Amino acid sequence: MPTKNYYEILGVPKNASEIEIKKAYRQLALKYHPDKAPESHKKEYEEKFKEISQVYRVLSDKEKRAQYDRFGEKYEEAPFGRGFSEQDFRSFYDVFGGRDIFEDLGFSHIFEEIFGFGPTTKTRKVQEYGDDIHLDLEINLEDAFYGIQKEIELKKMIACDKCRGQGGESFKKCPACQGAGYEQVRTQSFLGILLRQKVCSKCRGRGEWPEKICPACRGEGRTREIKTIKITAPAGIDNEQTLKLSEQGQAGPYGGEAGDLFITIHIKPHKYFKRQEDDLYYNLSINFTQAALGDKIEIPAIDDPLKLKIPAGLQPGETIRLKGKGIPRLYGRDRGDMLVRVQVAVPKKLSREQRKLIEELAKEEKS
Repeated sequence: MPTKNYYEILGVPKNASEIEIKKAYRQLALKYHPDKAPESHKKEYEEKFKEISQVYRVLSDKEKRAQYDRFGEKYEEAPFGRGFSEQDFRSFYDVFGGRDIFEDLGFSHIFEEIFGFGPTTKTRKVQEYGDDIHLDLEINLEDAFYGIQKEIELKKMIACDKCRGQGGESFKKCPACQGAGYEQVRTQSFLGILLRQKVCSKCRGRGEWPEKICPACRGEGRTREIKTIKITAPAGIDNEQTLKLSEQGQAGPYGGEAGDLFITIHIKPHKYFKRQEDDLYYNLSINFTQAALGDKIEIPAIDDPLKLKIPAGLQPGETIRLKGKGIPRLYGRDRGDMLVRVQVAVPKKLSREQRKLIEELAKEEKS
């Protein structure tokens, strides 16, 4: 039989840390848990889950891992073909953090009479949350410089005004789940009897049901309306940064908490400037005389035009840095810089007088 390399099975290097081993096991356990297997791959998932569970028990134990590292293929804690054990599911249960997390992942609940550990059949109420909303907003570079407030109209689900998001009135215990918020489904498998809990399809996890259903929202506790939302993009915001407006997303059903609104900012290209983080880059073209003798010229800026001093003898391609003339730093008091990249324009045509002067200059440089 081919040798099984425990590290390769988990997809981690031999010097992997305990955290890396645990993370790799979590990912594989979620992927290959038998409850998640399609019918056509049941056997394959069962074998893989057994394998990774037993490998994890070795590599997560310092002493067992040391023995495996020392003896390699001679070390076998247990052959992989013996079927499921309590330890296979105990490892999964422990790694995923106990009953609440285990239930939220949607896996079957093993009866205590089968293994005597893990999540119990005790139920708990749940609350549905509204979906998040994701939008894109295009602004100008000037808007990013000064900051901007915009109002947008958004059609979304909001809490019903008539019933205050409750879906009705005169609530009583849900007849389907008897107030638990969950329905229990029993299934028979190769492990024995399994108990799975799912959110009650009638009350959606509330455990209550109104005797009188709200006619405005038909019992859902929310309606679709057009809302005006004010968006504030602060000075210094960068391209593709995302703003979060808490609880401005879709309202949750039956009074559930609303989702969030995420707005991704896109800054339009500018006529003069290119932005890199908080700095602005500007390309300036000057003539030979200005480069040789120096000059003072006016250049554009986001706020007010600037007076730029060009030093005599400036070489083509040099950059002049103007401190504090860039974009404001996000939530800060200072600003980035403006970097002026200077190019010297060579005239394609010269007048007779210009040519004469340049020829005389050339003669002096040669002498």
